[in-house]
Amino acid sequence: MFPEELREKPVWRFFADLCAIPRTSGNEAAVSRYIADFAGERGLEHYSDPLGNMMVKKPGTGEPVVLQAHLDIVGEKVTGSTHDFLNDPIEPDLEGDLLISRETTLGADNGIGAALMLELLHGDHPGLPPLECLFTVDEERGLVGALAFPPEWITAGRLINLDSEELGVIIIGCAGGRDVSILLEAEYEDCGDPSVLVEIDGLNGGHSGMEINSDNANAIKLAARVCRQLEDLLGGRLVSFQGGSKHNAIPRSASAVMSVQDPARAATLCSIMKRDFAEEFAGIEDSIGVSCLEHQTDRRLTHNVSSRMIDTLLALPHGVEKMSGVVDDLVETSANLAVASWGEKGLEILLSVRSAVESAKNAHVGSIEAVGRLAGARVSSSEGYPGWTPDMNSELLEAAMVSCREVLGEEPSVEAIHAGLECGIIGRRAGEMDMISLGPDISDVHVPGESVSVRSVDAFFELLVHLLKSL
Repeated sequence: MFPEELREKPVWRFFADLCAIPRTSGNEAAVSRYIADFAGERGLEHYSDPLGNMMVKKPGTGEPVVLQAHLDIVGEKVTGSTHDFLNDPIEPDLEGDLLISRETTLGADNGIGAALMLELLHGDHPGLPPLECLFTVDEERGLVGALAFPPEWITAGRLINLDSEELGVIIIGCAGGRDVSILLEAEYEDCGDPSVLVEIDGLNGGHSGMEINSDNANAIKLAARVCRQLEDLLGGRLVSFQGGSKHNAIPRSASAVMSVQDPARAATLCSIMKRDFAEEFAGIEDSIGVSCLEHQTDRRLTHNVSSRMIDTLLALPHGVEKMSGVVDDLVETSANLAVASWGEKGLEILLSVRSAVESAKNAHVGSIEAVGRLAGARVSSSEGYPGWTPDMNSELLEAAMVSCREVLGEEPSVEAIHAGLECGIIGRRAGEMDMISLGPDISDVHVPGESVSVRSVDAFFELLVHLLKSL
């Protein structure tokens, strides 16, 4: 149950409603209906498109402003959880100042932004400009909704994106991205040897934009290393391999089935590698799990195909490719080895590439495609989405800085981020816009244990109202 002490409070009453509606990417029909019903009950002008994007408008004084947030969430849960993201509500706990979901993602990314917009549309706040509230869908799988909404919905020349995660930080730029898919076809032979199921779990994971420079372990990479040792030392052959689940989440778990002649020695080898991993990631990953259980199979990959798959997983990049030479401590270019999925055709590997520099993004995609071609794989890549170039002369930025000083009593930080935001796409499709991104304190997005600070949301709502009234 959503905590009763928050349920009737401004902003939180609408976040409680959103938590009750399953809304993982691609499953936003119910939450779009909720937004439409909300607007209709209040007599607000509203529009929808076939994907489920929603625009709700509220009259005001002066020049209009776009507020924007996405409705979908990343669905991640701890191993053993029975939560069904297609049917079950999110039921967070209140622990001190934190609203937290221990077993699943919370959906504060970006449900808090949507709840803030609903509160502004619902409440009586004299002095606000006309609001054009854009609720997009399917952001987490590639900013799909932002690429498709009717741009004529927007008449304003200013946009405040509410998909940021740190109070007092004003975001003025972000990276663009492209996905690369590599398909390695399977070739089987009969198997008379026993087999083992190797599982890697307990990793931190994290958002592949915000935490790609955290040095968190990638479960796919660790599992591939185990497979290589089982192949080299015990004559192992792959039967199947899988890991990760989202293009924008660092994989927390992975598994492989391998035929081996001696399962007992395989278990001993896995224990040794678990010790090695713990030493390598000491102080970073505190709960790395490496298990090895006997398994049954009647077929396995041929030697050449098995080796080539393992080689490819080991050769593909993961992590920071280059830091920015212009903005301190900003990742410029990176790749997330995100998903390895097994099917009848074989092993399909998905990588997500991000960069603030278009040519660098395309070059890194090209190098990954080259690895795939050398491995004899089928390779394809998406068109991707653009980055958002910072504008230090933004009038909206100046107004936000003044509001931060007056409401929060502190000097704000102005930053660009490596994560992808919808601002670049919306600005390109709706015409030149003055844009910033703001938000409250949200932690551990895209992983179980995601939390949001209650005090920061309350303070941020006050800041947002102050900023809007100042425009």
